[in-house]
Amino acid sequence: MARESDIDFRQIALLVAVTAIGAILTWSATRESVRSAEEEARARFESTAALYINRIKSELDHGLDASQDLFRYYEAYEGFDAATFERMVSTSSGLNRNRKLVGVVIAMSDSNRDDFLEYARSKYDGNYEFKEPRKLDNPAPQGARAFPFLYAWSSDLKRQGRWKGMDLGAHASLNAFFEETLRTGKPGGILLPTLETKEEGCVLLAFPFRRSRENASGLVIQLIDLPQMVRFALESDRLAGLNASFSTEWAGGLYDQNLKIVDWKLSDEAPPPAAQRPWASTQEMEVGAYTWHVTPWSHYLGFKIEYGSTVITAGVSLVLTGLVIFIVWSQSQRAKRVVDIVNRRTRALKEAHEELEQHYKLLQNLNKDVEESRRSAETANRAKSEFLATMSHELRTPLNAILGFSQLLQEQALGAIGDKRYVDYARDINASGTHLLSIINDILDLAKLEAGKIRIEHKVLSSRQLVERAVSLLSQQATAKGIKLEAEFAANMPDRIFGDELRLRQILINLGSNSIKFTNQGSVVIRLHPKAFPTGQPGWVLEVQDTGIGIPEEKQTTLFDRFTQVDTALSRRHGGVGLGLAICRELVDRMDGKISVRSTPNVGTTMRAHLPLEEAEVDDDDDGMI
Repeated sequence: MARESDIDFRQIALLVAVTAIGAILTWSATRESVRSAEEEARARFESTAALYINRIKSELDHGLDASQDLFRYYEAYEGFDAATFERMVSTSSGLNRNRKLVGVVIAMSDSNRDDFLEYARSKYDGNYEFKEPRKLDNPAPQGARAFPFLYAWSSDLKRQGRWKGMDLGAHASLNAFFEETLRTGKPGGILLPTLETKEEGCVLLAFPFRRSRENASGLVIQLIDLPQMVRFALESDRLAGLNASFSTEWAGGLYDQNLKIVDWKLSDEAPPPAAQRPWASTQEMEVGAYTWHVTPWSHYLGFKIEYGSTVITAGVSLVLTGLVIFIVWSQSQRAKRVVDIVNRRTRALKEAHEELEQHYKLLQNLNKDVEESRRSAETANRAKSEFLATMSHELRTPLNAILGFSQLLQEQALGAIGDKRYVDYARDINASGTHLLSIINDILDLAKLEAGKIRIEHKVLSSRQLVERAVSLLSQQATAKGIKLEAEFAANMPDRIFGDELRLRQILINLGSNSIKFTNQGSVVIRLHPKAFPTGQPGWVLEVQDTGIGIPEEKQTTLFDRFTQVDTALSRRHGGVGLGLAICRELVDRMDGKISVRSTPNVGTTMRAHLPLEEAEVDDDDDGMI
């Protein structure tokens, strides 16, 4: 009873611990999910705000570039006049889009006042007057230079007429901006201060210049309707919900100007509660030589935090916690049943153990029988190999006599044979004997390979002579079928290498004979070229390519197996038992190489043996064996 009470206490403690851990993990995961959702919303707002500022900066930079292009034409064209100026501005979208006013102002002092007025009247046929603002809240200091409009363009002709000849530098703040821009020689832009003309919410862009022809300084200026430009530049739905505050200062901070643009799409929304404050991000924006402070902001609904993943995370965590608690509770209820089952299984295991001991003794006896059978099989296999080797020798001895006598009869070396049919019979006997001798040789080589009696020699040989001798032996077979037999050597293939010339020739003749056998027209090409292994080890390739009948893809995997033939009908027609390629593979493997095939039916086949390359020096003559 005490033991069962201890078990119940441990189970209750485990349930409490699992519940506490589940609650902590659920709270942590939910909190992390909330933080992630807030960061994702913040990142979306920051990305959108950066795009918002880049769009506006791009528009303002484009305006400064357009001012520079306008001045270049103004400087280059000697006949530039008011009509030319108005035509250029009205036809250039970079100068007239969202512009309230575009003009050229000239820095005029008392010393050049008469010269300027004379020059300006010449451009307007005498119809030009210098104007000063009627109302000045903050006039320019005494003796400051005036900045009258030489040329002015506006889509509103009344505005254009009002500004022509107007001294824009009469305002102290604008005079300071113009003088600073001319002094630094760098273009820039500011928010336009409030003037008596009510040109509010505008950006004033100024491009400074000095015209060498009249020895005069001035500026190309643009008054841009910033709210209209913002709405034009930010047509994307992604940016439409943003509002922004702009702030600029100049003359060393003596003057500043602020502007707030509120997007109408969210302006009617109720102010957010304290827990849902609007998004805001203050960034700097360079407009020419002047730094603007831009604060894009948005109602919290514009970049609403998505808590869907948080709800899912909390739900999944609670479900998993409940599932773990259920599993622990279920396991605790099964504990007593498990104890009973364990006791019953223990008794059953004892009985099974005794039975297994009996089976073990029986398996030991069976293993002894299997080992004896294996030894008998190995002895039989060795006897088979020795028998094949012995019988192959015994069969070749009478076959050589048959081939010799049939050759004599075929060539009528001992005198003319009366009936021509006997010559044909002798030719058939010779051909059949030759085929039988080839099969016996293959069987003998295979038996030697199995018995481990074939050694691969390591001697100096000539790769070129190796191929030439093989071609010489195969040429008669190729000529009889009307097939072109060629040999190709790569320029960088060494001639003197180490290898087993006899076995290499055997591989080459087997591959070449197969290619000629299954090629009815075209050519058979034997190639030698160096090619390193993927490991970096030097190697060379012995390749035989034909234009024969090809090998189906499903037959290529078993091509090098013993007694395997691609097509039994073709094999009966051409002869062979399927040992040639198997012997080639065995020999290539013993040379630490690889043999492969690439074939396309009715196109041709390429057999390739990739072997290690070891070049021989001129004086090398190694008779060693591997």
